[in-house]
Order: sequence, then structure tokens, then C-alpha cells
Amino acid sequence: MKQSLVLASLALLTACQLTAPPLPPPSELPVEIVPEQPPALELTEPEPEDILAFNDEPATLKAWLDYKQRILLEPEAERLRLASLETQDEVSQFQLALLNLHPDMPYVSRFRVQTQLTEVLLSLPPRLAALFSWELTFNQKLLEAESAVTAVTRLNAQQQDQLERLQKTNRELQKKIDALTQIEAELNQQPVENNNGGNNGPG
Repeated sequence: MKQSLVLASLALLTACQLTAPPLPPPSELPVEIVPEQPPALELTEPEPEDILAFNDEPATLKAWLDYKQRILLEPEAERLRLASLETQDEVSQFQLALLNLHPDMPYVSRFRVQTQLTEVLLSLPPRLAALFSWELTFNQKLLEAESAVTAVTRLNAQQQDQLERLQKTNRELQKKIDALTQIEAELNQQPVENNNGGNNGPG
């Protein structure tokens, strides 16, 4: 009996040790106050015209490349924009010169601006000058081709005029030859004797 009580006490003690003690009531965690951040300022890309300048910075070179592509596709819109400016600085004057290199401009305009831009490029930074040298090279080749076509057209017109005058002279000579041939034929024609109307002698 006593042994049974000891075993029961040991079993109860073991059960108490295996049972986890109750957790203390959770204490309220302190709330960390995060200071409100000011709204981030949106960085806007500058307009291409804002960074067009006479330097060879990468952003400037990229802006000029984009500008050249835009005026090649829509030259009239850019002409109107530049014409609406109250004052024109060196950059806007250079832009107008580039527009005069457009293939849709007359030969005289492109020929005149070719010499002007060639002088301007000598004063630009090397990489920027190289960026526009292709336009001048292309325009020079185009001017030479147009000059050659004009010369050939003028020569063809002169030859055509000479050919027409020769043809006219030949026609006039042919008429004279035909007239002379007719006269010669009439002179060589033998007189025809009229035997039917002659008188017969007495038989």
C-alpha cells in the first residue's frame, strides 16, 4: 500500500514536470513611430532642345542625333517652331542651317548652306563636328549628282534642238529635191505625136 502511494506520487510529480508552465500574459509591444518621408520629387527628362549645345558631352551628342532624325521626318514642323522664336541664338541659327540641308530644299539653298556649315564645323568640338560631317558629305554628293543630271539634261536638250533643226533642214532639202526631180522629169518627157488628127495625102 505504501509502495503504491509512492509510485502514484512519482507519477504525479513527473506529469507536473512534463507540463509546460503557463506563459505570462503578453505585454504590449512598443509601437515604433516611423517619421513620414517627404514625397519623392519626380525627375523629368529635359527636352531635347534644352540640352542642344556646342559641346561633345554624351547627352548632347544623343540629343543632336535625336534632333537630326526628327527634322528628317518632320522638317516643316521644326521650321514653324524656329520661325516662331522671338530671338534666335547660335543654336537655333545652326538648326535652321541644318534644315536647309534637307533633301526637299532647292539646290541653291543647299549649295549656299554647304559652304557656311563647312566653316562652322571647323569651330566645333571634334566629336560634334564628326556627327554633322556625314550630312555635309551626303549633301555634297547630292549636289554633284544634281549638277551632273542638270548638265546631261542641258546637253540632251541642245542635242535635241540640233536634231530638230537638222530634220527641218532635211525636210526642206527633200522638198527642193522633189521639185527639181519633177522639173527634170517634165523636161525629159518626149512630145506625143497626135496621128489621129493628121491629114492624109491623095491616094
